[in-house]
Amino acid sequence: MKQDFVFHGVELLLNYYLSLFMTKRFFAGGMLALLACVSFASCTTGGGEEVQYVKIGQNLCSFLAEGNQPLEIDVKASPAEWTVEMGASWVKAERTDSRVLTVTVEDNGTGSERSAVLTVTAGQAVQEITVRQLPQDGAFARFRKVDYFSQNGAMSPSGRYVGGYTVSIAADDSFLKSPTIIDLETGETYQSGPYPEAVYFLTQTMCISDQGLLFIVDGNQGGTFVCDLEGNITKLEAVEGFRGKPTIQGTSADGRYWVGYAREDVIGKGLCKPLLWTDGVAQELPLPDLNYRDEEIWYGVMARGISANGEIIYGTSWENSDFGMLYWRNEGANTAKPRWVGDDVREVTSVKLIRDGEEYDYNVVNGFTCQAQLTKVSPSGKWIAGTYRTETPADDRQSVVRVETAAFYNTETETSVIVEDYGESSGIHVTDDGIGFIGIGTLGISSGAVYDLNTGTDLGSTQEWVYDNYGIIIPAGYINRISADGKFVFGTSAQASAMGTSFINWYIAPPLEK
Repeated sequence: MKQDFVFHGVELLLNYYLSLFMTKRFFAGGMLALLACVSFASCTTGGGEEVQYVKIGQNLCSFLAEGNQPLEIDVKASPAEWTVEMGASWVKAERTDSRVLTVTVEDNGTGSERSAVLTVTAGQAVQEITVRQLPQDGAFARFRKVDYFSQNGAMSPSGRYVGGYTVSIAADDSFLKSPTIIDLETGETYQSGPYPEAVYFLTQTMCISDQGLLFIVDGNQGGTFVCDLEGNITKLEAVEGFRGKPTIQGTSADGRYWVGYAREDVIGKGLCKPLLWTDGVAQELPLPDLNYRDEEIWYGVMARGISANGEIIYGTSWENSDFGMLYWRNEGANTAKPRWVGDDVREVTSVKLIRDGEEYDYNVVNGFTCQAQLTKVSPSGKWIAGTYRTETPADDRQSVVRVETAAFYNTETETSVIVEDYGESSGIHVTDDGIGFIGIGTLGISSGAVYDLNTGTDLGSTQEWVYDNYGIIIPAGYINRISADGKFVFGTSAQASAMGTSFINWYIAPPLEK
């Protein structure tokens, strides 16, 4: 269903809170605050106790960067002589009669989103209204947050679509999930549902194709929920020889290839196997001879992503904390066994460690690793982004010291570039021409850097690089994906909330035609 995707007032606030706070306890209180929007106080007068209150029609409003009309907000208060205090010079709020607060904003030419708080006071009762204003679209690009997506979203290989799901509350206090797709070329939004969790327990968005197919994990029934632009739903059934439903993790730009994984139907010892779908038909991808530590494979391997042209597939060996990174060259039924990403710098060494006073043999590995990240490969498959992890026995030989730095592998030259300039870090994404996007730190990454792999040159922080290339200002964060033509960018930033720090997505796209 097509919808106008300009959120205004209560609807925006609802989606905002629902996407940030995924506990029923918060929802119950948050909904009360949202719908009532009321503050109470009491004081003692000569005639007894007087109840004082402020009740407002909405406590969040959102404006575009320019061309906004005044917004009227209903206010009920006791005592009747309420006042309003403005929290910024660019927003004006005036009492136009006893029950109406009129809010106007100046055009936003700052280059970034801004917010302010209006404080409405009646006696001792106080209510706040948050005013948010989007930035102006630049001459070459526009920036939008998608903080209403629960958990995370995804961008299609060409950048045409961004997809995820939003959360709302049913009358029985259960969660409802609504798959949502945004067309970045037209600005149109397609939303289906909402679906009760008892029907589709949507948990994590995996990917979206350039044909508008959205893939989300069903955490209750297992497998992958697939939804198209018209709201048609497909649930993938188990592949022959495998138990449980498969998980799809990535698609090629033309939609011909999907990659993911499933577990073998072997009681007690079935391995997790990587899968490749070609025109809807699944096949197993071959496993390496040994696991990341050059030992027998005991859990398995997962295919995580595929290049936009469908030629390179990458995945992880998923055994304890090993998650070694490997890749295949897609030759359909003739696809050969994978190679380890960064095999030119890979080292496996047998050492003696100590446990309970006894020595035992252990293989330490210096090599590329990757967790459950889905956008590590460049559009043509020329480059793969990862993390180069070194392992060294501690002095007491009871543990292993690990150091992780961003690293990138060229599948054409079969050589690695290890980037040590940023300390503990990870390669997040990379372009075909060797521009690497790096996340600073290893856990809870909130900032990023950009690096030219060809020249070994620091290109600045994510914010600096975006400003240099698109002329717009964005929050601190890192880039998850960029289209081959560079017109569409998808990223992640940290955002403070009442429940702590959450991570939201954003995108950069060309300006819409007016």
